[in-house]
Amino acid sequence: MPYRVKTSFPSGRFAIACLLATGLNGLAADSIQAYSVPKEHPALPPAQTQPAADAPDIPVNAAPIRWTLPAGWVEKPAGGIRLASFAINGDNGTKAEVAITSFPGSVGTELDNVNRWRSELALPPVEAGDVVSEPVAVDSFQGKLFDLAGASQRTVVAMIPRNGDSWFVKLRGDFPAVASAKPVFLEFLKSLHFGGAEVEPAPAGGMMPPATDPHAGLGMQGMPNPHKDLPKPETAPVVEPKWNVPAQWVPTSPRVMVFKSFSVSGGAGAKAEITVSFFPGDVGGVLNNVNRWRGQLGQQPIAQSQLDSATEVFAAEEGSATLVDFTGTDAKTGKPARMIGAIVPRGDKTWFYKMMGDGGVVGGRKDSFVAFVKSAQYSANHVGPIH
Repeated sequence: MPYRVKTSFPSGRFAIACLLATGLNGLAADSIQAYSVPKEHPALPPAQTQPAADAPDIPVNAAPIRWTLPAGWVEKPAGGIRLASFAINGDNGTKAEVAITSFPGSVGTELDNVNRWRSELALPPVEAGDVVSEPVAVDSFQGKLFDLAGASQRTVVAMIPRNGDSWFVKLRGDFPAVASAKPVFLEFLKSLHFGGAEVEPAPAGGMMPPATDPHAGLGMQGMPNPHKDLPKPETAPVVEPKWNVPAQWVPTSPRVMVFKSFSVSGGAGAKAEITVSFFPGDVGGVLNNVNRWRGQLGQQPIAQSQLDSATEVFAAEEGSATLVDFTGTDAKTGKPARMIGAIVPRGDKTWFYKMMGDGGVVGGRKDSFVAFVKSAQYSANHVGPIH
């Protein structure tokens, strides 16, 4: 069966393309099907095609990977946070799909991820002692396999740490379709191979140590350096920027891959949430991130030619920021909502500020939100994820 070769190189991956070319030399020429290399960050598909549960407020952190395509699986276009996606047709009209994703750092705790998958199946959260998994090997890396069953759907996920990143290969769909596809899925995992330079894999039977950064998914402190000719990652703790937080904002516990979060309330229980995140590189550019946000409110993506009329650029304390403001329907709650977001390039990272929630609450706090973004002073010692 031929290998399908997919590659993607986001900003900050340095010269990994050269390493990929070296890694593929060992494959026989007649075993490779040629594909055009996708753009660094493929455009987002229309909002309605992206399940909310699979679309965290971050872009993908990709790396080269290849696989053997099982018979009967239909490859779908990659997009959003997915590096690869496959459709599976089961018996009696049942369906399932497989998705491959990759993110920087530890992406929260094992319990965080298990409870996120359980919520997708309408299952209640569990405690750490109730998490059940089994070891699984993908390429030369040891990971964990989770199998979760809901009332009508089932999810099987392989979680693999590699070079300081977290990889997820998830089979999800109607219970009968997943049950029949699981043996093929396990063989598919055996066919996966990463390209590029590797660090020493974790010892058998255990995961690689998680990042020590208290902000889940935002660091790879203490991880080995996969690029021998590049400086080692910084190990200093994250330094919070200096900013003027409005008095009415109440700090909340950041969820996975959110650096800082707040809530603000209006009348009759109306609320809005403010989140701050940062990632290496340009994370797809302004247009892709604006369209990602538009998708969260059920809006269709816009073209590059429409970007200037849909955004506003303003001067911040350090550099400039791009501001968006639009309304729609929250893809997660199904309720009307408004979002104001700011994209701030800073050195080799990009910061994302977002206020989303009740339209009246968001509209009434727009000036204070913009002032907050403008006030941010980023320490020269600030350390983010390095990839």
